[in-house]
Amino acid sequence: MITINLLPHARKRRQTQLGREDKTLIFVVVAVLAVLAASYGYARWMVGQTTTDLADLNGKIAALDSEQKLLDLNRSLAQRSLAMETNLATAVQLQVNTNQVLDDLGKDLPKACILTQTDITAIAGTVALSVNSSQFVDLVRFFNALSVDPKFRDVKIAGYQVPYATGTAVQGPQPKATMNLTLTWVGGGKNG
Repeated sequence: MITINLLPHARKRRQTQLGREDKTLIFVVVAVLAVLAASYGYARWMVGQTTTDLADLNGKIAALDSEQKLLDLNRSLAQRSLAMETNLATAVQLQVNTNQVLDDLGKDLPKACILTQTDITAIAGTVALSVNSSQFVDLVRFFNALSVDPKFRDVKIAGYQVPYATGTAVQGPQPKATMNLTLTWVGGGKNG
């Protein structure tokens, strides 16, 4: 009797031949893997591009930052220069005002009086004076002259001192009468 083993041959056939479903399944898996590989490659390329673009932008920002610092420094220097120019113009104007105040005071000051101390606040125009003379009447004349002068207002006597002399002749320098005045200078055009 002859025996034929049919199973190994059948099994062999099954292993060597793929069915339609197996081929479709393999094709789908390969296609999905190819799409995933392409997506990964595209994502890596995009990350590289974005990194390069970001590095370029950071370089441009750094360049702009240095330019901004230069512009800020320039603006600061311009503001300091303008402030100096303004302060210089104000200082010159204050000096002119001080000269005008002294000139106006000198026009009203009698020759017998000596202006010993002044405190002038040029912006506000306030003036504090100390004047002395050998005769108190000269100080009163000065006060009256300032009171009627249109360049001054609010003329007030802050204090005065009249020397007390005895009947005997005083040796050495003669004591002088002193008057302290406060007033406000209002100007009034060009002087002299």
